[in-house]
Amino acid sequence: MNRQPAPHFGVRTRLIGCVLLSSISFCTAFAQAPSSEIVEAVVVYGDHKLIEQDEVLTDEELSTMLDSLCTLDPAPQDLIRDLRLFQRIRRMDQSQMITLIDSLFELDTVPYALVNEINLYADQMPTRQAVEESGVQTWSHHVDEPGYELYGEWNTVSPNAYGVELSSADSILQLRLCDPGQDCGFSMPVPPIITSRFGYRDGRNHNGIDVDLEVWDTVRAAFPGVVRFAGTYGGFGRLVVVRHFNGLETFYAHLHRIKVAPGAEVDAGELVGLGGSSGHSTGSHLHFETRFKGMPFDPSRMIDLTTGELLGDTLVLVRTRSSFSAYPKGARFHTVAKGEHLSAIADQYGVPLDALCSLNGLSQRARLRVGQRLMVLCSVSSSHLAEGSALP
Repeated sequence: MNRQPAPHFGVRTRLIGCVLLSSISFCTAFAQAPSSEIVEAVVVYGDHKLIEQDEVLTDEELSTMLDSLCTLDPAPQDLIRDLRLFQRIRRMDQSQMITLIDSLFELDTVPYALVNEINLYADQMPTRQAVEESGVQTWSHHVDEPGYELYGEWNTVSPNAYGVELSSADSILQLRLCDPGQDCGFSMPVPPIITSRFGYRDGRNHNGIDVDLEVWDTVRAAFPGVVRFAGTYGGFGRLVVVRHFNGLETFYAHLHRIKVAPGAEVDAGELVGLGGSSGHSTGSHLHFETRFKGMPFDPSRMIDLTTGELLGDTLVLVRTRSSFSAYPKGARFHTVAKGEHLSAIADQYGVPLDALCSLNGLSQRARLRVGQRLMVLCSVSSSHLAEGSALP
């Protein structure tokens, strides 16, 4: 059997080739997994793909390419055959795709370029179609207890009132963040001077972002909603939790004074407390969290932390093993190739370097890894997002 050298493993948060072949469920997360969990990667067999570009083609672009190839004289029959098979695979469900991939590895000459293309396509799931089919989370009709349809009991005693079973059946969700028709706007709780980001810090998960402030500074609600919790709670110190009408919850911790009570309705930009350093805090700052069904996700995937503006009016949430991965609808994802650097990638997409770095939590001098995934917004603005060519 004609076999190529051992595969290269791109340093990314997916194990696609082996996932497909061993019938393990697809993992759609692109956030880095904790060190205690399995680290996943894209499996690449050799250096060749069917389509030599970073972004996976849309169905329409693939059809156009096939039509164009068929007009050539002579037509590249092997490439056309593989692309047509790839086109069929993109319409298959998971079990059908696994069966077909298994059959490809039984051939005398394995079409590694086709396998690579399928792996990279699967690595960039969920597709735009999958996101669109997920629908948008409806606004709650419960004015006094928003999100009752999702959460049930209105808990004013514990900020962490939900278990993982609440979101266990979720896969892909869309949250509409701003809607003039619903009188829903956004306000950055305090000016965005970020001192610590979401992620792992000192061996523990840091479930929010830390924003610098002075004691007595005004802390404002991010979106309209109703206060679910207001009190002192463990390391949070003085804490306010606001439930918003799309089911999102925001946490405002380490306050010096709480200025709202449970059940109070607040608008975006309205005072909820005064900044401080209560709880487990080494200095005055706001610890700000965004959660859905009790699961924290990175606020920087929703808010431009350089400007304090929303990255888009709709947020996509993808359920992972332990939480949600989030990104603004309309984002594109760039897979880092050998020799690429941040400035060149920013120029390629026509985005400011500082915006690209902020979006991905990187310094401008950060060293990139081959296979690393970077999120790109072609227009970092709450009013406009350029649609990516392959992703939602």
